Amino acid sequence: MSRSAKKGLFSATNHKLCGAKSGGILVKLNKLLISGIMASLALSACAPQKNDSSILTSGDGIIGGTELKSEDSMSQSIVAVYDAFEGQICTGSLLTNNIVLTAAHCIGLFQEDMYVFFGTAITATSEHRKVEKVEISQYWENRQGEDFDTGDIALIKFSGELPAGYKPATLLGNKRNIKKGAEIVLAGYGIADGKTGAGIGTLRTTKVKIDNPNYSTSEFLVDQTQGTGACHGDSGGPAYLEQNGKLYLMGITSRGVKDENNDCSQYAAFTSTLYYKSWINRMVTRLTSSLVDPNQLMPK
Repeated sequence: MSRSAKKGLFSATNHKLCGAKSGGILVKLNKLLISGIMASLALSACAPQKNDSSILTSGDGIIGGTELKSEDSMSQSIVAVYDAFEGQICTGSLLTNNIVLTAAHCIGLFQEDMYVFFGTAITATSEHRKVEKVEISQYWENRQGEDFDTGDIALIKFSGELPAGYKPATLLGNKRNIKKGAEIVLAGYGIADGKTGAGIGTLRTTKVKIDNPNYSTSEFLVDQTQGTGACHGDSGGPAYLEQNGKLYLMGITSRGVKDENNDCSQYAAFTSTLYYKSWINRMVTRLTSSLVDPNQLMPK
């Protein structure tokens, strides 16, 4: 069973990577990454087939949203996380110049087949970096099938330099404005239509409202019944709270709730970055080889 098919997670959807022919050969993204041969390919929804190197959208895309441009400040801290072995795409947020915050269920079985992609429209020619190390919440292994407190959080360290124009997100430092009805901002590379599966690979954003700030000890719930929200492909992506015109990262897209039709039209659960503050700081220290002060990541 794929990670995205486990209880509570948005089911994975096959989106074959259809590309232009290069030298008469139709190449697919994961083969290109492994071989280092790049061609101009675009992500689009196609009929799935066995052993087809498909793109699987893991967990949660942005429904009812708008596309982000490279010059938008929000897009400068968001990346795509790609598992070449499973052909699965997720979303993540930069915490430092080479560490990404994402969902635990986005981490592939084989670390050597994972990559971080940059850009607002992901193709095989998009700039990317190889994943070096990962850290997954200690709770995930035993609680991933539970309804609450699943520990769906992970950190990724990638090799190489951060591309020009990118910068780390700012994490929320307190919970005083996290309350029922508060408007938050979501973003991700997932599908734009929960019924047709169209739109994967393009970075979009939308706004939703918090339905339950205390859905569980480590999670909050958002209302997606108004036609906007996260969907297949946005797993690991950010949820922001806006304060004084600035966006603060407060959550990680995890899974659908009460979404029996699997069309992302009901509710979604998010892992709280505030709850995992100490864990994030410890794991950044473990992953980084620089002298970054982890206490600077999240205000006291």
